[in-house]
Amino acid sequence: MKIVLSRLIITVCSMFSLALPAVAGQLDDYYLSAFGISAPLQNSSALQKAILTPATEVGAIPQCGMPLKHGLQRDWDKLEASTQKTLAKQLAAPTLAGETFATSSGGHFKIHYSTVSAPRICQNANSIYNGQTFDDVPTPDPPYNNLASWIQVVGDSFEAAYSFYNGRGYTLPPNFPAAPYDVYLRSLACDSNYGVTSSVQPAPHTGFPYAYSSYIEIDKDFTKSIYTIAGTPLDSLRITSVHEFHHAIQYGYNVFFETWYAEATSNWYEGELYPAIHQSYGYVPAWFSNSTRRLDLAVDANALSTGAGYGRWIFNRYLAEQHSSDIVRSIWQNLTQLPSPGGFSDIPMLPVIDSTLAGGLPTDFLGFVRRVYRQQDWTQAYDKTTAHLNYVPVSTYSSSPVNSSSTPVPKATLEQYSFAYYKFVPSAFPGGSLTITVNATPAVVARAFSKDALGNISEYSFPNSYPSSATIPNPGVTAEIVLMLANTSGNTTQNANFSTDGTTRNTDPVTATPVTPVPAPASSGGGGGGCFIATAAYGSYLHPQVRILRDFRDNQLLTNAPGRAFVALYYRLSPPLAAFIAQHAFLRLVTRLLLTPLVMAVVHPAAAGVLLLACVCGLASHVRSRRKLTIVHQNQAV
Repeated sequence: MKIVLSRLIITVCSMFSLALPAVAGQLDDYYLSAFGISAPLQNSSALQKAILTPATEVGAIPQCGMPLKHGLQRDWDKLEASTQKTLAKQLAAPTLAGETFATSSGGHFKIHYSTVSAPRICQNANSIYNGQTFDDVPTPDPPYNNLASWIQVVGDSFEAAYSFYNGRGYTLPPNFPAAPYDVYLRSLACDSNYGVTSSVQPAPHTGFPYAYSSYIEIDKDFTKSIYTIAGTPLDSLRITSVHEFHHAIQYGYNVFFETWYAEATSNWYEGELYPAIHQSYGYVPAWFSNSTRRLDLAVDANALSTGAGYGRWIFNRYLAEQHSSDIVRSIWQNLTQLPSPGGFSDIPMLPVIDSTLAGGLPTDFLGFVRRVYRQQDWTQAYDKTTAHLNYVPVSTYSSSPVNSSSTPVPKATLEQYSFAYYKFVPSAFPGGSLTITVNATPAVVARAFSKDALGNISEYSFPNSYPSSATIPNPGVTAEIVLMLANTSGNTTQNANFSTDGTTRNTDPVTATPVTPVPAPASSGGGGGGCFIATAAYGSYLHPQVRILRDFRDNQLLTNAPGRAFVALYYRLSPPLAAFIAQHAFLRLVTRLLLTPLVMAVVHPAAAGVLLLACVCGLASHVRSRRKLTIVHQNQAV
């Protein structure tokens, strides 16, 4: 028995030792990993990092480096001194070997570039170029073999961006007009970045109390293979200049913006200035394939696979077509007077967008989701035809009836401002009509569509109170039938189920329990908040352990009625406790220690099950031994 107890003690101690990374800083592991630094620079072992740090994507598709720099500046004071020392260079303006500069033809930009070769090895564990040699000296492809010619083209591209935004009525960054804006040419392919815009320091001016100055870095020549997705090096240069310069404008409006909308805006303007370069369309399918995720999903290491931020630009296209091209500028203008909600936290953008739109965000979001299916309603010719804007069904049903016995079960969990499409194969419904019955929580809006062989679309509405039905006549002669479900609320996760058997359902098709709304996670300065206690313990919703718990909530708990009931109870009870924990360093430490076994169980469920079984067996053995000892003592007493 002593051996069993000793093993249990060792197991518990081992679990607490693995909790040490939680003690050693708040976001250190996240930022070290995101910047591709794999060495164990913190007070944590390689085993600890392997268990507790989620993997980041190794990207072959370049993106913008601004969100990561923006987050690092926001969370700087939460990092350990050793991490700050390691990452300090990420927030400093670059120093180039043999640096020189040229002023653009319009005098608005100072282009810095290297003239002396200084090879370095790519040491980014997340990069496809890891281990390869890079140099900051530009070596452009023809017809710009002459370095001076390439530098002039760079300056001209930024002058074009300047003129474009000036013509759109934007207030230019606080650097203007006193001095040219600094643009640095560096080799950024190692980090899979087209460009990076970094804020420097407060630079408030009239009407913009939270303005910051900034500088831009772009790839030196865009000749690496990852940039061919945009076309030629000149194509990459042009979209990068217009993209990054709007980030500079954003910092000049209010440094406390959420990066998802910053990326959605910069990506949209790429196509507005250069409509023939279609690179931004490549980000949209990732969003439509993850359409049940919230509109304001945080831009993180997985943004390219989820469509967070980058893919959302097409929503700005819709807003501009419904209102005017000035609507996006109005949204940024309405941000200018808003202070940070606390410390250096980002301002949630959804309320800002909602207050700017005449009919409110729910109305425009519903219109946008309808257009995702009715693709022909776009006003621009390319948007009508590109496959990148095609809707993506969550499920396709090819047999009848569709009900709780179907696979997959016909139900949806929709985060705030999200949507889902479900496709029905017409040949499975040969009868005279098809009735789709939907039961959902209040903020869900349902529509059904039928399309004939010529592409003509008929749309059917559902009554506002659920359960409700819509009937599609002659389904067997249609080309396709689709059900649309959209959550048009900004603060709740909504649930829905549906059937085609003509019956009225008021229950969850799996558990036969009533469908009830799940209270929303509160915004945490980015998408996917709501883990109140974990966020309080680790200091930010971006911490890897918080991310693990968020994913477990979304992918496991919210997919079934008991899990949703637990989440609803947690959201009611946890905020006061989380607020109390956040105010006491010792309680944050204790909570991190207590949460670590839970995180380990989520990451390694099989190992957790074995450990739990071992503990149960050990406890049972201990109880049996105690009973035998008690019987022996009783017999001896007799």
